[in-house]
Amino acid sequence: MERRRQVAQALLRVVESEGLEAASIPRVARELGATTGLVQTYFRTKDELLVFAAQYVGEAMNTRVATLLETCDPHDVKQRLLTSLGVLTGADEGSGTEARIWLAFLARAAYHPALREVHSAGSREIRDRCAEALALAQRLGRLPAGLDPRAEAFALIAFADGLTVQRAVEPELLRPDHVRQLLSRYLDRLMDDRKDRGEPL
Repeated sequence: MERRRQVAQALLRVVESEGLEAASIPRVARELGATTGLVQTYFRTKDELLVFAAQYVGEAMNTRVATLLETCDPHDVKQRLLTSLGVLTGADEGSGTEARIWLAFLARAAYHPALREVHSAGSREIRDRCAEALALAQRLGRLPAGLDPRAEAFALIAFADGLTVQRAVEPELLRPDHVRQLLSRYLDRLMDDRKDRGEPL
């Protein structure tokens, strides 16, 4: 398994520097300092390697999120969402590369069934976690009672995905601190429950 991870890491380095189309089996082998035959011992085709690498990226991002959340107050829903979405959008320190690579895989997933399933499974998990967080916010009185946490989670992730795309293609216009500010403002508007309780805004 470790050798398969090393091959996946080599592919990701190629994708980061040259794009997904450049990541052929021979190119990945050169990046790894190995032979094409060795790479094909673990992955017979580029498609097999891409699926494994996409799963690897997802697991890496999940691990980063889990590690960062350990330092957050379990009841501070906004901070936990900001922390998680900071990683997913590439606004968290060290996660920008993963977010850009995720976008490269996403474009291919539009017409690659196996990659689409990896992406869809990851998206479902993210939406479920956000919906759970927003449901907790609702129970704590921080989200208006009339809102549907699952529908709001879908909208929140769509907003975050848009930031991820913009940051990937125009990083000079959308710096990490700007992304975090936009996410914070979105959550402030969403979770401001004073109007719902009849209090002055």
